[in-house]
Amino acid sequence: MKTYKSKISWGLLVVPMLLFLGIIVSMILKGEEPSGILTTSGILLAVCLFILYLLMNTEYGMDADTLYVKSGFVYRKHLDISRITSVKKAKNIFSAPAASLDRIQLTYDKFGVLVLSPKDKENFVKDLVVINPNIKDYVNP
Repeated sequence: MKTYKSKISWGLLVVPMLLFLGIIVSMILKGEEPSGILTTSGILLAVCLFILYLLMNTEYGMDADTLYVKSGFVYRKHLDISRITSVKKAKNIFSAPAASLDRIQLTYDKFGVLVLSPKDKENFVKDLVVINPNIKDYVNP
């Protein structure tokens, strides 16, 4: 099975970290109890570590006929590559098993959509098209 790692947009981690830092600084400036600050810091650190875990553990694999999508232990999907009808570039911010905002959108069946962010988009799509030549490839025109 060939595996592709997800491209990572570090802003997906930096933005929440800055927000969380702002919350902690605000609590300190307001004179909150140290125990409350430590508890909040611990919770926010756990959230940041979880986001980092998801970013680092998002990958896509394909074998002779199946695409496997994994994002940590949270999301797993298997898709028969013969069901994919088209692939195009996508720049949406909706939740997806994609660790970057530099994404591609796979359309399958009549209304199915799967958004991914493989680090090597062009070769990822080429490999899909080799398996299913009926895929309309809008990534590699």
